[in-house]
Amino acid sequence: MDKELDKPDHPANGGHFMVAVTGSGNSEYLIRWTDTAARRLNATWSALHVRDASQADGADQAADAASLASNLELARDLGAEVIAAVDSDVAACIVRYARIKKAGTLVIGKASHDDLSFLGGRSLMDDILRQSGDLDVIILRGKAPVPLRRPRPRPADSLRQWRGWSYAALSLLAITALGVLAQPALGYRSVSILYLVAIISLPFVCSRTVVFSSAALSALLWNFLFIPPRLTFTIGSLEDILMFLAFFLAAFVGGFLTTRLKAQESALRLRERRMAFLYGFTRSVARIRGVEAIVAFARDFLMEHLGLEAAVRLKSDPVWQPVNPASPDNPASPNDRLAARCLEANDGLADGDDRFYLPLGSPDSVFGVLYVASGDQQAIRGESRELLAALAGNMALAIERELLAAENERNKMAGETARLSRILLNHVSHELRTPLTTIKGSVSGLLEGPAADDPALRETLLAETIIAADRLNALVEDLLAMSRLEAGHLRPHPEFIYISELAGAAQLALGLDLGGRAIIIDEASKDAEILVDPGLMTQVFRNIVRNFVAYTPPGAQLRIKAAISADQSLINFADDGPGVPDRERPLLFDTFYRGSAGAARQGCGLGLSICKGIAESHGGSIAAGPSPSGGLQLTLTLPKEPTP
Repeated sequence: MDKELDKPDHPANGGHFMVAVTGSGNSEYLIRWTDTAARRLNATWSALHVRDASQADGADQAADAASLASNLELARDLGAEVIAAVDSDVAACIVRYARIKKAGTLVIGKASHDDLSFLGGRSLMDDILRQSGDLDVIILRGKAPVPLRRPRPRPADSLRQWRGWSYAALSLLAITALGVLAQPALGYRSVSILYLVAIISLPFVCSRTVVFSSAALSALLWNFLFIPPRLTFTIGSLEDILMFLAFFLAAFVGGFLTTRLKAQESALRLRERRMAFLYGFTRSVARIRGVEAIVAFARDFLMEHLGLEAAVRLKSDPVWQPVNPASPDNPASPNDRLAARCLEANDGLADGDDRFYLPLGSPDSVFGVLYVASGDQQAIRGESRELLAALAGNMALAIERELLAAENERNKMAGETARLSRILLNHVSHELRTPLTTIKGSVSGLLEGPAADDPALRETLLAETIIAADRLNALVEDLLAMSRLEAGHLRPHPEFIYISELAGAAQLALGLDLGGRAIIIDEASKDAEILVDPGLMTQVFRNIVRNFVAYTPPGAQLRIKAAISADQSLINFADDGPGVPDRERPLLFDTFYRGSAGAARQGCGLGLSICKGIAESHGGSIAAGPSPSGGLQLTLTLPKEPTP
């Protein structure tokens, strides 16, 4: 067979292998053989397990669950795509999935007496061969019978099994007692109908083994206790023999069909629960924002629906979220070493039967690990594992969405920072060039021009130099203040100071000629004291006064009025200038904003932004609105005691 696979024209070359997997010991050999063949032919492969929907859950299936889970985990470790399905026609489902996956070769195991659960009571191998069509089917017998290590049935499985047998025994006992009592009135043939009703009702609470055993036992009871001659297994008439055979066949067929119907109903209900589970999680997690919130929701969701504890560790953060009680003695604590292996391999890892590590990410990259553990240390079965894998995929999409959103926000911030840097460079370059040009021209005139012999001209040039130097100094102070505000290094040192002192210090620091404008302090406010940092608050007053001089015509007035209450201080700066349009007022305190009327005026748009930062550093605020005279009114609100 190996030589046949090496042929370049073999249908499997460059195609896809699919192997049918069960809980039998031979499936491990099938998986390893398929992996070897796929690697040699550079082909992809997948492992498919189909659970027979017509098979009710029994002790044997519960015992095979651990072996099946081990086989599927082996297929995952070898790089296969693992598919689990439920169907009442196993052969048709296998062939259908092989065609969906465009498999060129299907690998199955040869039937044996140990594979009755795989056969489902019929020749599955023959059914697959009959339906395969142009699909290549490779049948492997296996190396040797592999003894299965059957785990001890769970107490719940044993209790369910004994409950089924008890219900069947009590039902047959009740029907037999009723038949003995009612036979004189109903006749022995009517008793068979009562037995049939009981057999048809048993599949709703009992396994197939119990149903078929009960069907055989009911036929024997009817023969022994009711068909003449009674208390013997001999049937006296041909008519009764035919009745007995018909009853026997009807009991088995009715039990089989009812069992099949119940199994299909259970399969549909299971599929519906899976869909509802995944849909509920996906719909809810789509509305959640933030990685921590997604992790917290997934933890609560898994605990509520599956009884599992969960935690997530991102590749960029070594801390588990949410942090479970982590101690070496706590079996539910995540293992960092296994988590690192999961991240490195980008594949799920099992730590026993009750703890799993699932990668979060895409096939090409992984950014985190989902850890799940059974709270009561019960084994996590195959169906729950498939649900966890699907949930991990949806959770990875949600977390990746948040990570991409955060990265996009960082990129936007970086772009905004670059834009502001360009604006700052342009404004600062212009604002620095103007006073420097003035200083250079004045100094050149003093050294080389007629100013050396003209005292009046010399005095004028010196005054212009001082004004330009003050303007340059104010610009540098604004830049330093903005730098300290953005770095968070601005710390007020409050002292009590009069409003009049702040206004006078601001005007003195500016050294401006008001040009016919006036600053009027309300008489009642001159002696008002506020607890502020004198230097910082002087800068606030100075910036407001500078804006007043720059944006109002000669003859305008700036009125300063304070209102001191028990818990705060309000200082109003109201001018009677042209004012600011309503749409521009919210932007006045933005960095570098100069307004529609600011393009023709000096300044780089930092003054009011600095005022806002200083006010907030005191625990207060500043707002803009219209003044009673139609100009601009700035309201500075400060707490009675500045916050540290």
